[in-house]
Amino acid sequence: MDHLQREAAGSLAASTRFIAGSLPKGLPAPMSRSHKVLVFGDDTRSFLAIVRSLGRAGHRVHAAPYDFRAPALASRYIEAIHYLPPFLDDGAEWQAGVEALWAAEGFDLAIPCDERALLPLARHRRRFEAVGRRLAIPDDGAIDVLYDKHRTRELARKLGVHVAPGRLLGADEDAAALVAEFGLPLAIKPRASYRLDLLHARGRVSMARDVDQVAAALHRLAPGTALVEGYAQGRGCGVSVLADRGEVVLAFEHHRVHDDLTLGGSYYRRSAPLSQDLEAAARAIMGALDYTGVAMFEFRRNEATGAYVLLEVNARPWGSMPLALAAGADFPESWRRLLLETTSTPVRAYRTGLYGRNLVPDMRHVVLELQQRRHPLAALLVLGRWSLGFHRVLIGRERSDTLVPDDLRPGLAELAAFGRFVGARLARRLPGGARRWRTGERRRAEQRLKVAGEGPLVFVCQGNICRSPFAARLLAQRLEAQAKDREIVSVGMLPVQGRPSTPEAVTVAHAHGVDLQSHRSRHLDLELARRAALLIAFDERNVLAVGDRFPWAADKVIRLGALLDSAEDIEDPFGQPIDAYHHAYRRTEEGMDRLVELLP
Repeated sequence: MDHLQREAAGSLAASTRFIAGSLPKGLPAPMSRSHKVLVFGDDTRSFLAIVRSLGRAGHRVHAAPYDFRAPALASRYIEAIHYLPPFLDDGAEWQAGVEALWAAEGFDLAIPCDERALLPLARHRRRFEAVGRRLAIPDDGAIDVLYDKHRTRELARKLGVHVAPGRLLGADEDAAALVAEFGLPLAIKPRASYRLDLLHARGRVSMARDVDQVAAALHRLAPGTALVEGYAQGRGCGVSVLADRGEVVLAFEHHRVHDDLTLGGSYYRRSAPLSQDLEAAARAIMGALDYTGVAMFEFRRNEATGAYVLLEVNARPWGSMPLALAAGADFPESWRRLLLETTSTPVRAYRTGLYGRNLVPDMRHVVLELQQRRHPLAALLVLGRWSLGFHRVLIGRERSDTLVPDDLRPGLAELAAFGRFVGARLARRLPGGARRWRTGERRRAEQRLKVAGEGPLVFVCQGNICRSPFAARLLAQRLEAQAKDREIVSVGMLPVQGRPSTPEAVTVAHAHGVDLQSHRSRHLDLELARRAALLIAFDERNVLAVGDRFPWAADKVIRLGALLDSAEDIEDPFGQPIDAYHHAYRRTEEGMDRLVELLP
């Protein structure tokens, strides 16, 4: 299958299909009727596990990703890939796109792999289900509890499930008092990792290790939006379940192998026998919510005392799902059978003592750990311990999340992307490498400017409230002075619209002769990306973001800083002192001089 083979014609609402084809030959015959499933996502963890599980069972799998260059999309089990607009404002455009795609393809089920699709599907649940759309998402009552960490804690306490000491944060909290109450380190958690109006921004846990860090975390929070927990010593454990109307019908336990620095995720895990107390805690919560679907319970176990605490519940597919699949706990196919055939999957044994590794993120974890070790011997011990772990591959006790015999392409694509990233960084550090890289990028940017067509010139930054609106209005002024008529637009990569420029941006832009008072942010959409003659970004982050979302437009992108002598990024001043705005706008003016000179 030639991925990203073509871009089919069609409107945004009707979506855009990027892959078309048939299922690969040699797939096992399905045990039940084949179904057509739309999976939202693109990661190499839960998304790829779901795709492989359903594909191996003979089902037709389509994908609706966010990153169209994601390695997971190379899977042989994906029949087609579709573009959907992001969820903006009231979600009407997104909902219309999903409806049109579903009507065209006739899916039997939609499975979101994270909150960016799950919460919008839940928002429009009644409309989808009224016309027979089947959604693999929890009911509204479960979402209300499990997507609010404070309400999850309260339910757990009521049921006798142990949680770490903590509480909801109120107004005027004192950092020193919190440290005295709960000790250090201190976990400060948002009540919700995602909000429907902020799907682009994940609320992350802050692990404060001193009073100053606690005070800094409190400064960023509004009362009632976060909770505080004392840190529980021990090993991270997870119990994954599939429940049918509150009854757990499939369960799996894993333990983190790397757990000291991986506070927000784990990329090397080991399957373990079900612990009676952890399984009982999960069953109690599933039963209380009359829950149907999959969920993963995160615990921390003190190995010296045996005591545990519940950290949170992920009421969606989870990152360690590839290990469960490799060990014989096939959650995706069992979940599909439950939802589409109302067939409960009996609890069955799975292989314990099996290790699962997501290689590229695990390598990044090791680099992070090495950076924490100041003594060379300590760093050498870390590297040695990590390297020795690979002996489990040779004796058949370790599986890769991505490199599997029947579907090698995602793993190879991920390694190739990582190799290109590392190679580019190393090349820049070689003698003369940075200069050669800058020269090559400048030459490409200048050539693209010289041959730019008649379409819009589109400035792209992160939020479209600081850099890109200033650049667009500045260029419009200069071209108007030269009696040149050109459509000039500014957009952001964040899926948020209608935000004004910051007060600092308005003030500093005015000092540079540009009025941003009336500006409101706009998101880069498919239609504009198609029409653009050139997409002009301000930093490498947004160059990559445009290519990830619209791979076919990557050749239209240049970085404004490449035209400057320094060739450095023009950094985002958002959230910085006003001097950062002056610096960014001065450098934008310098880039504009060269841009105007090169435009045909």
